[in-house]
Amino acid sequence: MRRICLLSLLLPISQFLFAESPAPETISSPVNWITVWLGFLFGLLFTILFRTLNRYSKHTDQRSDAALPLGGWILFLGINLLVRFGVQTYLFWKANYFLKSAWIRLAQAGGKTFHSIFIFEMFLSLFALAGTGALIYWFYARRDIFPVMFIYYACFYLLANLVLLLIYQNVVFPQDLIGLRQDPYLQVFRILYASCWVVFVLRSEKVKHTFVYPNV
Repeated sequence: MRRICLLSLLLPISQFLFAESPAPETISSPVNWITVWLGFLFGLLFTILFRTLNRYSKHTDQRSDAALPLGGWILFLGINLLVRFGVQTYLFWKANYFLKSAWIRLAQAGGKTFHSIFIFEMFLSLFALAGTGALIYWFYARRDIFPVMFIYYACFYLLANLVLLLIYQNVVFPQDLIGLRQDPYLQVFRILYASCWVVFVLRSEKVKHTFVYPNV
């Protein structure tokens, strides 16, 4: 049944992707349905992934040995996640991924190349937003899967950002779209900052004794 549902979603998406782009003067809707359908598909797949991961836990109920309270650098990490969620929400809203005018502008500037970068950015932004939300849920519930999920999330996000950084450095943007290219120093800072948190979560004994509650 899930395969049938996914195929029914992929069919209209493929029609959008391979259809000829209408001329700007014939466009009446301000919504870019290509990115809307892709965003909906991402939401569906991420929901399935989250529900699957949320069932993953240690087999032994450790709540007889109470977890350490949130504090110190661990609490600071939780605050970072909340701030990151707010920032990612703002950046996603500001990017105008679902506006037809933004899609047309990219088509006129670089065609399929810029469209591909735009979709990759949107998926990365959606992953950052949804992934951070899931981490916040596991963090404040002190679920035992938080450390592992945080490391997987951070490594995947760092790899995707590295790929995006390489793309930015090898694609020539026109002057009116120069804002699409993010500051490489900011990208490097993000990579180093996230790497420090990965090392902390991976090596800290306090982390291991703070996130101990399995799913019941």
